[in-house]
Amino acid sequence: METAVNKSTRRYVSLRVQIWITFILIFTPVFIASYYWFYQYTSDRVFQTISEKVEDTISGAVQGMDVDSFVQLYQDENTSNPICSPSTGDAEGYYPEDSRYVAHVEWLRTVQQIASSAAPDDPSNIRIYTYVGGPEPGDVVGIGSTGYFRSPKGGFEFCELYNSQGKTQIADGLNRRVDRWDIYDDSFGSWITTYQPITDQNGQNVGAIGVDMPASYVNQVKRSILVSGAIAFIVSYVFIFLLVYWFSGQLTRPIVGLAGVAEDIGEGNYDQEWSISKGEKIQDEIDTLTTVFRSMVEKVAEREKTLRERVTQLEIMVDRSKLESQVSEIVDSDFFQDLKSKVNDMRSRFKDEPTEKKPKSDEE
Repeated sequence: METAVNKSTRRYVSLRVQIWITFILIFTPVFIASYYWFYQYTSDRVFQTISEKVEDTISGAVQGMDVDSFVQLYQDENTSNPICSPSTGDAEGYYPEDSRYVAHVEWLRTVQQIASSAAPDDPSNIRIYTYVGGPEPGDVVGIGSTGYFRSPKGGFEFCELYNSQGKTQIADGLNRRVDRWDIYDDSFGSWITTYQPITDQNGQNVGAIGVDMPASYVNQVKRSILVSGAIAFIVSYVFIFLLVYWFSGQLTRPIVGLAGVAEDIGEGNYDQEWSISKGEKIQDEIDTLTTVFRSMVEKVAEREKTLRERVTQLEIMVDRSKLESQVSEIVDSDFFQDLKSKVNDMRSRFKDEPTEKKPKSDEE
């Protein structure tokens, strides 16, 4: 009774659902780990592509620059224009009305437009500027900037003095290539930056160029990858698990069929349609189980038939035994024995008495 109660209180969960849930529990962490790896790998590749594009852009900018005009412009302004006096430490910068300056910043804008193919639609988000060394360590003096074309004008102004010590690596760009791919913040926003020296025909470093790529674009690309990857992940996740659910149904269908057949056989219906096999060319454990089960059912049916025949014979024998027992009880009873004794006495008496002859009539 206790076993029956325990079985009745157990929750029924189909084998199909168990397979499906097991697959989810096993493969969901795998999917998440795969998605995380894909996101990291794709983000790194995109970031690498952006950085390579910036490197190519800054290298092309240096190669296409009129270096002699760049050097001569600063020398002339520094010599003849008292406003350009970075040595005093109070130069704030300005925009000289010189065709060489305009040509220089025009070239920077061209570079900016080329670089915009690796950045947001608004090319002004990219900052490109040139500079030369200042009077003190860490000092740089601005030459040109794409901020000249903004409204209002901005960016690194000509002859503007900037001390980079403890702030940026801009001064290091005067001597070597500097790539700062870790995102940093300043008063204008968040950026990734690269610097490269400008060399003259003699191979001497005469200045440097810097390109600031807005970190917002990098973050935008990462968000785009995250959203696109998440959508693809969810769609593929749902599709795969629907496929697993369908496949688990195909896998458990023969077992469910066998369970139905077993239930009918339990009701005594041994005449079944054995259409559980999935095919004739491919055999598996389900087909083996079906064959064994069918053989077992046939043997059980035959044994039940034999048992029924034996039970019928036993019933006949039991009926005869009951009849003999009842007769024996009657025969062995005192009443029957007394009655039998009286009958025997009567028979004996009839045998012992002579037969009396009838008297002849007078007429004879």
